[in-house]
Amino acid sequence: MADVPASPHAPVREAWLAQVQEPALEPDLPIIDAHHHLWDRPGQRYLLPEYQADTSSGHRILASVYVQCRSMYSADRAAPFDAIGEVEFAAGIAAQSASGLHGESRLCAAIVAGADLCQGERIVPVLEEMQARSGGRLRGIRNATAWHGDPRLVSNPLPPPAGILMDERFHEGVTCLARYGLSLDIWAYHTQLDEVLALARRFPDQPIVLDHFGGPLGAGPYAYQRQEVFQTWSRTIRELATCSNLRLKLGGLGMKVGGFAFDESPLPPTSVELAERWRPYVLTCVEAFGAERCLFESNFPVDKGMFSYAVLWNAFKRLTQDWHTADREALFSGTAMDTYRLSLNS
Repeated sequence: MADVPASPHAPVREAWLAQVQEPALEPDLPIIDAHHHLWDRPGQRYLLPEYQADTSSGHRILASVYVQCRSMYSADRAAPFDAIGEVEFAAGIAAQSASGLHGESRLCAAIVAGADLCQGERIVPVLEEMQARSGGRLRGIRNATAWHGDPRLVSNPLPPPAGILMDERFHEGVTCLARYGLSLDIWAYHTQLDEVLALARRFPDQPIVLDHFGGPLGAGPYAYQRQEVFQTWSRTIRELATCSNLRLKLGGLGMKVGGFAFDESPLPPTSVELAERWRPYVLTCVEAFGAERCLFESNFPVDKGMFSYAVLWNAFKRLTQDWHTADREALFSGTAMDTYRLSLNS
């Protein structure tokens, strides 16, 4: 059996998280969790029961978007077809949730899969089979693309090669997505955002969803440069916003590469603390893109090493408590419904 790469994320410590308990604010506000994962890895089990325990913590989670994480690849198929196993897995969870036996939430209602776009045109049969096996839920494709030359800045157990976003083979794969009405999710650090901008301009008709605020780094060589990084990042965010085919997920700041290091404190953060720390990032993104092109995400279980699910959504609610109703509706559910073509009764 091949060695399993060590997780680059903060470990989940339930007893530590339990030290801060908060009732859900505005418990009737409809939410679509626009980005989460499920997996069963050594010492890291986060499947339907674990995710459902989080989504049942008081907030009204109507639905969720499952995003690729190399989970449940088929052991009986060679690459790139082995990735179809993840789609089958997520579709199975979605069908379980859609039975209604687990409550109102429709978890994994949309699936962002992991077809290797560097296969170029050869990825077409993989996309077709993923679509067929998804139960009609396949909405997008994401590849591992977040890369930095500093070995301390790793957020994927299997890091991608450098320059993948500019690789012509990757671009050839991107051209295949439109045939199936699929979006392109991208996880990139702020140091790669010029590449994201070039990609968005090269494919102006391809819907692109940029994950995790566009990856402002705060660890490794950026550990004591938060203000400098913020200035660079915010300028590029405003440039990216000029591309009408781009949308932006707000979340993911609980990864170690973000440098907030909440996990190093004796107590986990409260929603008040998170709202204060994240306010400049949320305001910058929404002012640039507009609420109708931004969507909140949990990025669980990755971010669960830093704060609980209930606290996370309370923080987003605090941040936006004085905003217009239409903007809040977009951020918490509307943009996700539009982006991933979800139709739900709220």
